[in-house]
Amino acid sequence: MAVNPFDLAQKTVRGISINDAWVPAVSEIPQGRAKVIRNFLTPVEVKLLEAELANQHFVPTGRDGILANYSQGDPVGSLRATTDSEALAAEFYLRLQSCLSLEVSPDDPTDSEGRSWRAVSVNPRMRFMKYERGGLLVPHYDSPYLAPDGTRTLLSVVVYLSYEAEGGETRFIRDRQGDLPFAQRDFSDWSRVASPDEVVAAHHPEPGDALLFWHRTLHDSAPILEGAKTILRTDVLYEPMGPPEAIGK
Repeated sequence: MAVNPFDLAQKTVRGISINDAWVPAVSEIPQGRAKVIRNFLTPVEVKLLEAELANQHFVPTGRDGILANYSQGDPVGSLRATTDSEALAAEFYLRLQSCLSLEVSPDDPTDSEGRSWRAVSVNPRMRFMKYERGGLLVPHYDSPYLAPDGTRTLLSVVVYLSYEAEGGETRFIRDRQGDLPFAQRDFSDWSRVASPDEVVAAHHPEPGDALLFWHRTLHDSAPILEGAKTILRTDVLYEPMGPPEAIGK
């Protein structure tokens, strides 16, 4: 279910299109098996989305990011709103394809059911999240979306729209279940904040960055000590390329 849905203005969508100002740069965060695309959105495109969001109402969620688990008076983890945009998803998919390989092999660190998977699109569901002072997201694994046509999401995409904060980094957490087959792992959210010795890497974002990592990567959003940040979260959809090769891997 979409949290606090709204319609994205067509003027905003039309303004997000590859041109000569789009010069991405890809780097890696090896400890998180993650990739960063700098300038995934240009400064002009970031401002377009920020202007759009300034007119939207955001609702609070708890520190696990789940609306149903939040009650008035609870600590606010983040503020959220959602839009569905096929056009924006198509533009994002074009950019991702031009920057890096999106295919998944049976040996990649995600619950791919022992198959190879081919990327087919970006999920049109765009989840916008604002983190303000005191906001955070506890350590967790992202869950896949299983589409009726047999496709599913395996790769998370986080796009940073603003970051004027102390704290609030996206952090990768040491996973003590790393040697277990996926079928035996507990993918429940943590009930506490990670301690410093449990953090293996952190991404200090710049507006326009895109951060990509496997759904089943343990990560969090560090507490915001001062300031705020705004992100857009979506996923890459995949279709299977053949029968399972190593179930439970």
